[in-house]
Amino acid sequence: MNFFVCEFITGGGMQHAPLPRQLVREGTMMLSSLLEDLQAAGVEHLLCTRDPRLPTCNEHVKTIPAEDDAWTLWRRCMEESAMAWIIAPETDGILYELTYMAQASGCQVVGCIPETIKLAASKCNTILHLESHHIPCIPVIDNAETAPGCRTGWVVKPDDGVGAEGCHHFMEINQVIGYMQSQKKRMTLQEYVPGIAASMSLLCHKGQARLLVCNRQLFQFNAGRGHLQGVVVNGLPQYAGLFDDLAKNIASSLPGLSGYVGIDVVIGNNGPQVVEINPRLTTAYAGLRRSLGKNPVEWILSTYKTGRLPDLEMIRGVPVTINM
Repeated sequence: MNFFVCEFITGGGMQHAPLPRQLVREGTMMLSSLLEDLQAAGVEHLLCTRDPRLPTCNEHVKTIPAEDDAWTLWRRCMEESAMAWIIAPETDGILYELTYMAQASGCQVVGCIPETIKLAASKCNTILHLESHHIPCIPVIDNAETAPGCRTGWVVKPDDGVGAEGCHHFMEINQVIGYMQSQKKRMTLQEYVPGIAASMSLLCHKGQARLLVCNRQLFQFNAGRGHLQGVVVNGLPQYAGLFDDLAKNIASSLPGLSGYVGIDVVIGNNGPQVVEINPRLTTAYAGLRRSLGKNPVEWILSTYKTGRLPDLEMIRGVPVTINM
């Protein structure tokens, strides 16, 4: 049986639209790293699909051109595979639908359960859930017109966006109101918290978590628009203790988190506060093996084989910069 790796952007998900250069770059980095790690871990019969406008990603992997309906092709690949690893955005329910489809096809998914993906896809619902479990996060403001005064301004972003997509910083509340009214999608409003933009790469399973690395996000606002320029994998090892406790509390509150999970945080005056949960591979994965000198796929697949997280000693590793 095959092991199917489904990367949405490069695998045919954009076949009827122009390919976004930045998303293709990020998707290719994650896909290439994952395929190499799976091969190094001894996984055989790897299968993936590819947008015919793009060159082959890995010559040693069986690759099917997505020349027809991609979703039909993906379903067929899932039905012919024992396991599936899905790399896709949460936007518009894409990751949820692909995960649900894989499970319905009788395929074991290396990733989070659909219900948890649906919750994490909404930044607002994620924050409300974490707050109910007393986990520090940046609160969501329900109504911009009644928002309290804030010296640092406000951040507005799509509720189900990925990365820095549609993320804006405004100093005046009337700018916030005007921008939110101009948007067709549901937006999330929060106060801007100055601090270090960071993320955690975790291995999760059934309410438990292992912190793999603490990353520095190369994020900044230019003329009010958010830009994620890259990530320094293992760039903030000094926060490992704080992040480890936070990761365990998050996993305990969301037992459906499984496999590799990314958590975005801001380290401000009040310590780390959660920004959002990414229930999937993040770009930081592309530098994980180089940083730690270990193959993370071996740990992840071991978790699914044994039903428990491996005992991992804290590995120092080295910082690795991934440019977007």
